[in-house]
Amino acid sequence: MSTNKTALLIALSLASAASASAMASDGKINFTGKITDTPCTVSIPSQNRDVDLGSVPSSQLATAGSKSQSKQFQIDLLNCSSTVKSATITFGGSVATPTGTGVADPTLFAVNSPDGTASGTTASNVGIEISDSAGAAISPNKASSSMTLASKAASQSLYFNARYKSLGTATTGDANATTDFTIAYQ
Repeated sequence: MSTNKTALLIALSLASAASASAMASDGKINFTGKITDTPCTVSIPSQNRDVDLGSVPSSQLATAGSKSQSKQFQIDLLNCSSTVKSATITFGGSVATPTGTGVADPTLFAVNSPDGTASGTTASNVGIEISDSAGAAISPNKASSSMTLASKAASQSLYFNARYKSLGTATTGDANATTDFTIAYQ
């Protein structure tokens, strides 16, 4: 065999060996995921909403079960999928506890002072009641009744009411609360 042919055969052998080592497996990657419809998006203004319950005289909340005027608020849903038929909402928070002889009401949210604590100038024997548009109270950390969503409506609003409710003789002071909310779609 000539020197050129031998050199060519050696070069081809080396190239094929290098190619085989470049194709060797050093591991694997698994891709996972799912394609789904997004139920709805909560509008940006609804993500951080303020509801002013106003200044209520303690005399209006002097007996257990007394209530202040309710204030309506809403959570706006955008870009709802046509596959979503209903939703429930859960408002997170602490349950109001009475002082003295008041009777506990598990549907009320605890109030606190402007700095977020229960000390200082916080009103006592009062909580905040949140209800759905039909007037059914929504307890802290419990899902609401199912609310039907309009079919073929990309955007819609869920309406709620909030008000003070007395657990006994309410005392004067700040009566603030913060709640987070979670929406579950069906």
